[in-house]
Amino acid sequence: MNKIELFDLPIDDGNLEETVEEILDRIQRDEVIEHVGVNSNKVVLSRRNAKIREIIQQADMVSADGYSVVRACHWLKKKKIDRVTGIDTMMELLKQAEALELTVYFLGTKEEILDRLLETIQQKYPRLIISGMQHGYFKQEEERAVVERIAACQPRMLFIGMTSPYKEEFVNKYKNELNANLIMGVGGSFDVLSGEISRAPAWMQRNGFEWLHRFMKEPRRLYKRYIFENLYFVYLTVQEKIK
Repeated sequence: MNKIELFDLPIDDGNLEETVEEILDRIQRDEVIEHVGVNSNKVVLSRRNAKIREIIQQADMVSADGYSVVRACHWLKKKKIDRVTGIDTMMELLKQAEALELTVYFLGTKEEILDRLLETIQQKYPRLIISGMQHGYFKQEEERAVVERIAACQPRMLFIGMTSPYKEEFVNKYKNELNANLIMGVGGSFDVLSGEISRAPAWMQRNGFEWLHRFMKEPRRLYKRYIFENLYFVYLTVQEKIK
């Protein structure tokens, strides 16, 4: 896979299959891989937060998780790339982890949602080896204990369902202490897979309207992100075009 510089961020041009294959190859070589998914929200955050921008720039793999990023790449760079969502990547990795007997760990969301996630995952992947789970509502002074519990489990894949920028800052701080090969943020994937929230219909996903589905489900929580931040992303895209 090659890197495409977009909004000062290095985006991988691989599709879902290539991304999963690259991750598995690097796990088999016992490498540590920090994977980041970038959507319009993450682009805006990286412009407002220099530390987050630096973290993404230094990540081992960066996928285009949002349709807006895919379209911006086509318009600005004249290059077509596939959207590689966190949830689709995670599901394919779980499938491969079951087949290859690779251990996984889930970090994030509420405890009751984690319990439902565990039921769903065990039904879908009955032979998957889950080395541990930890909710994401712990205090800052508890971070060290959480990291030590994860490290003791030695997961080959660590999936993190926490909000930005805390998720990125947590990984940046403890990456070398987590004792995991893959460290991957998956946004709200835990909530979707547990049934807490629904994912957009396939036609909305294909046509870039997944954000609208989410907005309709949680307008009060998401109006700022999907109206003001999306407008700012459009502004950044136009600004990049006229440079």
